[in-house]
Amino acid sequence: MTERHRRRHKHKHEHKHEHKRKGSSILREWGESLLIVAILAIIIRSFIVAPFKIPSSSMVPTLEVGDYIFVLRFPYGLRIPFTDVQLFPKSAERGDVVVFDYPEDRSKDYIKRIVGLPGDNIRYEDNKLFVNDVEMPLKSLGKRTYFLSDDRADVSGLFRERMINKDYQVLRKETSIKDGQWTVPDGQYFVLGDNRNNSRDSRFWGFVPQSYLVGKATIVWWSWDAHKESLRGERIGKFVE
Repeated sequence: MTERHRRRHKHKHEHKHEHKRKGSSILREWGESLLIVAILAIIIRSFIVAPFKIPSSSMVPTLEVGDYIFVLRFPYGLRIPFTDVQLFPKSAERGDVVVFDYPEDRSKDYIKRIVGLPGDNIRYEDNKLFVNDVEMPLKSLGKRTYFLSDDRADVSGLFRERMINKDYQVLRKETSIKDGQWTVPDGQYFVLGDNRNNSRDSRFWGFVPQSYLVGKATIVWWSWDAHKESLRGERIGKFVE
């Protein structure tokens, strides 16, 4: 083999190794990038914001079946994933719409409105809400037809309810599905669905501990009407009141 051939062979050999090194470097960079993205996604979902789909009509008219919302994870403290530990816990407020671990099956997330704080006396009578013996006033807004998650239609009265310093809309009928009186224990909350005659809530299964709070509902980012098979464009960007 001549000197010229040896140099050509050496150049090809070096070029081949250089190509392999570049390929390995690109794969390593891609792997590192994907790992960073995955870690950031876990951090964001666990501590900052997470998506949530509304599966039932228990929060109509505030939230419709098929709404997709963002839930802020930090307003009530930073909850360590897979534990009940909350760093820097902060109390919720009356009227907050919250996502929480369902107390009877913590593998499920529920969404309801907080109406009772620790120490409050809650009374629900004749489909009217009383907080510390003060009736929360209702203003009639007419009738509302809506569809249940199984696509059946239902009609209820539409009202605006005033709670201390916050008002929001609720659905209710003339008769109540559950009356009672409760005193909220320390570190826990009493929650109701805004669709008062179609919600299983604290009236049935009790209180929600502070450590079970997942986050606060904030905004609708997508909404699909399965009954009409169409997008509810007017709901996108709607803040949860």
